[in-house]
Amino acid sequence: MMNTLGFRRLIRPKEVTCTKNSLTAPLVAYSISRVLLNEDFKPAPEESLEEITNRLRNPSKKNSFDISPLSSESTTKLDENPIQVKTIPKQTNFARTSGAYRLMKDAVESTKKTVDKYKEFSKAKDLSSQIYRQWNAGDVYAPHDLHQAELSKFRLRTFSTVDLFDILNINPLEHYRNFSIMSEWMTPMGRIKPRKETALRPVNQRRIAKAIRRSIGIGIMPSVYRHPEILYKDLNRYGNDPNKY
Repeated sequence: MMNTLGFRRLIRPKEVTCTKNSLTAPLVAYSISRVLLNEDFKPAPEESLEEITNRLRNPSKKNSFDISPLSSESTTKLDENPIQVKTIPKQTNFARTSGAYRLMKDAVESTKKTVDKYKEFSKAKDLSSQIYRQWNAGDVYAPHDLHQAELSKFRLRTFSTVDLFDILNINPLEHYRNFSIMSEWMTPMGRIKPRKETALRPVNQRRIAKAIRRSIGIGIMPSVYRHPEILYKDLNRYGNDPNKY
């Protein structure tokens, strides 16, 4: 009968260097008398100081959040002159980019495409707003129809449909000295605008006509052309485009 003390014997583990992570880990063999090592076991070779420094400087595994390309890693050794290394042309590394870098690149490209489409749409909208005549499929036109003089005939002229003096609750006769208000109800040639364009009630139409004649009588408003200050403001606002005056 085998002695039971042999089974209860505690075997002291031996420390063996692990080749994978270069850390010391205990290796325990569940034996009765001694520790048996694996036949394929080989001790890790000792690295030199230069190899350890280069390995720490250029790790093989990158951080999962690091999206910089592999070509940016330094490969300078300790025995190399850094001034000479800068003159050596860099070799392009065609390593596969990480998933995060690829996603960011796709997002930037899609944003650029959206911005380009928006610019094209805005340009087309600006050009279409300058076309007064709306062309339809099958319309026959002559080259003269594309001239500015013909296109201006189809320009939409929108007039007010409410009485502004009733909304503002003011009397036009009290503002006959204000040439800015008087100029809004006169044509460029000094004529009083009709009710079809002013949309005023008959009472306010007579009041604004009387205020304009009073302003012309005392010399504030010109009788045959627009006020010089109004023309100066329009010139600074619209430039040399007479169609906007």
